[in-house]
Amino acid sequence: IKSYLPDVLVDFENDPEWFHKMKSDPNQKHEFFQRYKNYLRHNDFAEDSIDKIEYNSEKILSYCANPFNSTDIKARKKKGLVVGDVQSGKTANYLGLINMASDYGYSVIVVLAGMTESLRKQTQNRIDEGYIGAKSSSIGSELIEYVGVGEQEIRKNHYAIPLTNTDYDFSTKVKSAINATRGDYNKPQILVIKKNKKTLENVKEWIKPGHNNIQGKSILIIDDEADNASVNTKKSGEDPSIINGLIRDIFNNFTIASYVGYTATPYANIFITPDDETTDLDLFPSDFIIQLNSPDNYFGGNKVFGVTKDKFIRIIDENEPNFLDVYHKKDDPYYGLSASLKEAIQVFLINNVLRSLRGGKQIKKHRTMMINISRFNDMQNSIKFYISEYVEKLKTILEQTSYMPLEKFIRNDEMLALYNLYKNDNYYAEFRNVYDWSKIQELLYNEINQFNVVIINNKIKEKERFNYSDYEETGARVITIGGFVLSRGLTLEGLMVSYFSRSGSAYDTMLQMCRWFGYRPGYENLCRIYMSKISLLNFNTVIDATEDLKTQFREMNVQGKTPRDFGLMIKESPDLLETTMLVTSRNKYGS
Repeated sequence: IKSYLPDVLVDFENDPEWFHKMKSDPNQKHEFFQRYKNYLRHNDFAEDSIDKIEYNSEKILSYCANPFNSTDIKARKKKGLVVGDVQSGKTANYLGLINMASDYGYSVIVVLAGMTESLRKQTQNRIDEGYIGAKSSSIGSELIEYVGVGEQEIRKNHYAIPLTNTDYDFSTKVKSAINATRGDYNKPQILVIKKNKKTLENVKEWIKPGHNNIQGKSILIIDDEADNASVNTKKSGEDPSIINGLIRDIFNNFTIASYVGYTATPYANIFITPDDETTDLDLFPSDFIIQLNSPDNYFGGNKVFGVTKDKFIRIIDENEPNFLDVYHKKDDPYYGLSASLKEAIQVFLINNVLRSLRGGKQIKKHRTMMINISRFNDMQNSIKFYISEYVEKLKTILEQTSYMPLEKFIRNDEMLALYNLYKNDNYYAEFRNVYDWSKIQELLYNEINQFNVVIINNKIKEKERFNYSDYEETGARVITIGGFVLSRGLTLEGLMVSYFSRSGSAYDTMLQMCRWFGYRPGYENLCRIYMSKISLLNFNTVIDATEDLKTQFREMNVQGKTPRDFGLMIKESPDLLETTMLVTSRNKYGS
């Protein structure tokens, strides 16, 4: 696996000397980051990848404010942006930054984890494992559950005080819930919160230097999905939009503060006006912008939509019976599964068998199918009903026929379709040379018997939400149906098959819908994506514009440009003028 150094734009006055001076001090401790490196090794990260995470963390932190700065007033506030590909490991990178920042003296860390509770919980779980060292919901109880960095230690401990947990976002009631001992007060405090008006108001009032609530004078704000909700959508001269204004207020509450935004779609951030009169208050990344470059094992745009697209993409015929029109309305009826959607489910079933046949660690790994064809909750319920019905039908048939000789097995039309799919589709050509159909047939029932069909949206109650951690011993086999929640930030573990038919109004919206991007160790060739021709055209345009943006950024890096030069041109496609797809939403274009 080959990995690459980041590209950097930095303000001329941003001096990283403070960091290098502390790093060279023999008394400087690196306990947080060393635990994190051990955790990454335990989770099969390659040494080269770990080295790059360490390098990136050092680079980013060196351009942040010195948490012990007592003299240089101008250097006490720093704002930056980190750009990385969708699902490329930004969380692993900002976990590295949080751990390293704690080693170097940052005392309060706020992680802004998107707009949905699903995404906030996912982020909290990762913070628990990669930074705190224990399940945040168990801290303060008699039985602390150590995880991740805490589980790896011989003398188990948790290394930060969480002011949120997997059950609860931050609220004014948090004070009574904190159960810290005297020895805990020198530990950093961390909050993982949604970008929500009430939550941010509570945080703004609670964490202020000089109050008894917190220790220390420095704050590090990590803004995940920094182009979503954080950007000021009001016109110059008007009060900022609510979320943007509250983030600014929290940042400005502290004498020493660093704001680091992370995003895969920096289009809206590009349009923040650097010369606005309120730049010192806004979140324009005036001090540094860092573009992370994904390693060559990243399953991304160039691989999925490039020269190998025929290997991964299956075009859906939009005229087939029961195809759900992309522009359907909220109360339109849903008549049942189209042939292509049934085929996608069959592919997911066969690919589960193939993955299990590979043995080793693959057997207990999570496997997911994503169906993103409607943003309406009622429609998602209808889709789930028909998919659950179809899965149960397959399960019943397989229970009765999977042990039969082939000639009897294929008397059933659904089983014949499964057999023909494996024997005749070019997608399976490389597998047919390794696994005879009899091996596949033998395991079909075992796999489908583990299937879950679930909806992921904001209407699902907390207790009813699907949780991958409930399947750690066996690995989940789950078909997920959703819309908005599936379209930004949320990671679907072991995503293999995607069925996608959605319209996108903007480049950043479309790119964030690519949940199939990421790392697919040991099963990349088991991935398949179903989409319409117009979706493929849209994605090709967005990927082309994104790659062009990266090229421009690298040119700026070579030329030594600063973040204030970041008014880059963004490619528009004449082919898409009829579809009126914008670069980002109109209210983010600013001036």
